[in-house]
Amino acid sequence: MTLSDKIDSLMMKVEKPVRYVGGEFGSIMKNPEDVSVRYAFLFPDTYEVGMSHLGMKILYHTINKREDAWCERVFSPWVDMEEKMRENDIPLFSLESRTPVREFDLLGVTLQYEMSYTNILSALDLAGLPLRAADRHEGPFVVCGGPCAYNPEPLAPFVDFFVLGDGEVSTHQYIDVYKEWKASGRPREDFLKMIVGINITVTDLRMSDKIKKLKASE
Repeated sequence: MTLSDKIDSLMMKVEKPVRYVGGEFGSIMKNPEDVSVRYAFLFPDTYEVGMSHLGMKILYHTINKREDAWCERVFSPWVDMEEKMRENDIPLFSLESRTPVREFDLLGVTLQYEMSYTNILSALDLAGLPLRAADRHEGPFVVCGGPCAYNPEPLAPFVDFFVLGDGEVSTHQYIDVYKEWKASGRPREDFLKMIVGINITVTDLRMSDKIKKLKASE
């Protein structure tokens, strides 16, 4: 049984299964073999809360305009679905292709309110990723942005880097750097050194004094 089949088998057992189906008008499908960067965008709340957020839609579409990247949406499952997922060894997955989050290159998380912080930790655990950034030696880099990113310390042990301000420019910048790093074969920690200076706080390096402030172009 494939992962998609296992997910489908739960749909009649949970409240509001439409949260986990996908395929809506405007959702974007790509061939994963045609892109070099796969980006999972996590809104750490339920589908209906996340889909009401305009910022997620803006970044989703601006990333997917790139021919070399595919951004897919991820939402926190409601308690009934999370329980069933854990019982059936189903990891946190993307809505578009139902790919496990741990198989992506980058995991972007929007920080809209502090009460979502525990959802982020639950999502990392459900994805099968170590909670602490220092313990992650493979899998996606975890990046957080949004209004709460201006106070990164509460989540600093769990996040690889934070993006400050609007992400329309800096998101493309660190995706470009990721491609360069990935092609170079350099160690994982080198990517974090390479992105310092593009409106980013790298929690492991504490190089906030070298952050360069950028504005999104009109």
